[in-house]
Amino acid sequence: MSELSELRSAVADLRAREEIRELLHRYGFAADIGDALAWSRVFAADGVYDGVDGQLAGRDQFYRALDDPDGTHKRDIESRGSLHTVGGLTIRVDGWQAWAEGHALVWVRAEEGYRVYSLTYNHWDLRRTSDSWEITRRVSRPVAPGSARSVFTAWARYPGGYPGHSPTDG
Repeated sequence: MSELSELRSAVADLRAREEIRELLHRYGFAADIGDALAWSRVFAADGVYDGVDGQLAGRDQFYRALDDPDGTHKRDIESRGSLHTVGGLTIRVDGWQAWAEGHALVWVRAEEGYRVYSLTYNHWDLRRTSDSWEITRRVSRPVAPGSARSVFTAWARYPGGYPGHSPTDG
């Protein structure tokens, strides 16, 4: 591969990672303002969210979960004022497929400032369409002993296992 080809490949990879990072931020912004349509559209039409409270599948379920006036999101999160954040992301891109792993933190307004509503380990599978990235699957579990290894599964496929850890170390 020529130096120019390598440079083009690196730029394409960086661009894809940034697009994915922005997608995950749009996810949070849409949730914060209760925009069920925008939130549901970050997912693929056949997307799955495997979360703490069960699974959602398909954009109709995603839309209803955020739009339901009696649902958890409207009652306990959006109505209080919320801030959805993702961080510590590791993103890997392979052509039209990608995965991301990291933490998500949801803050809600409380009587005295803000409190943590949820803190989770997350794995996202993504695919590129002709014009954008979309989430095909999200697995989310609360931060708790043993949870990280059950969610951060892509690291197990990462050459050499977890950085600084041999897959055979247990």
